[in-house]
Amino acid sequence: MSVPLELHPDRLFPAEPSTRAIARELYAAVADLPIISPHSHVPPEWIAEDIPFTDPTSLLLTPDHYVLRLLHANGLDLAAFGRGRDTPLPEAEAREAFRLFCSHWSVFRGTPMRFWFEAQAVNIFGVDVRPSAETADQIFDTIQAWIDSPASRPRALMEQFDISVLATTDAPLDDLRHHSALREEGYARRLLPTFRPDRFLEPGLPDWNDLVDDLGELTGLDVDTYAGFLAALENRRAYFKERGAVSTDHSHADLGTVVLTPAEGARLYADARDDKLSPDECAVLRRGLVTEMARMSCDDGLTMTLHPAVYRNHHAETYRRFGADVGAAITI
Repeated sequence: MSVPLELHPDRLFPAEPSTRAIARELYAAVADLPIISPHSHVPPEWIAEDIPFTDPTSLLLTPDHYVLRLLHANGLDLAAFGRGRDTPLPEAEAREAFRLFCSHWSVFRGTPMRFWFEAQAVNIFGVDVRPSAETADQIFDTIQAWIDSPASRPRALMEQFDISVLATTDAPLDDLRHHSALREEGYARRLLPTFRPDRFLEPGLPDWNDLVDDLGELTGLDVDTYAGFLAALENRRAYFKERGAVSTDHSHADLGTVVLTPAEGARLYADARDDKLSPDECAVLRRGLVTEMARMSCDDGLTMTLHPAVYRNHHAETYRRFGADVGAAITI
């Protein structure tokens, strides 16, 4: 027997009656305002090319590393949910993946993932039954019908949700062509790039030197020197700002900062380029580079956003099979 899925109108509000009444009043004052989203991982090509969604699994499960983390922690293979593929799962496999998700609904009890899935299910997709093994196909079909509607294309959703500003998250080497295309088109909604330089500030990463070489090739600057490397980062920040960026985004093991003298920075940087830095020295250089990012923000006005203390990709086998950022992250 299926259980109805309903949302309490006061969910997340305080329990104390008078405080809850204030919360209701505050929420009512802002609930219908345009959305300004300063941080997202929405691929900009979705908006630029108005790419339709495919199926419930590829939309809601495959890219959501929070959902995948709990499923994996309960013994499920991430490959079953489409990780490690360049294309969505075939329909039969996508349905089976969704059944696995719904069959493990209890593991999401008390989590933000359950809250936001239920909010989407009811308010956006029109789902009215709680996820379970018995209701999985019914929910899949309901969401699939929503996906197949022209009103569910990305640009239509930007209008429906009244998203006036949406900031994406972009690597320093990205050409930002989708953002440029939207600006040239005169698209009414603002899609802003965000400068995310984490990997370029971590000399302990195995591919750091290759990334630095790519940065030098792209900017035409001499990145064999510390000053040249900093200039190349400034160059890319300016490129992002010219294309609408208003912020930078950073996530490292800690919020430590070090003010390096030019000589100290040059020595550490040269040793990093020669793969001679110890782990402790890598941390010192990274902290110095984060300080340089703060200095650059003072110069160019890009807001600096930091979300530290996450140990990413800690599960070696998951990283080997599926690459970075599939949910193997823990707080430290």
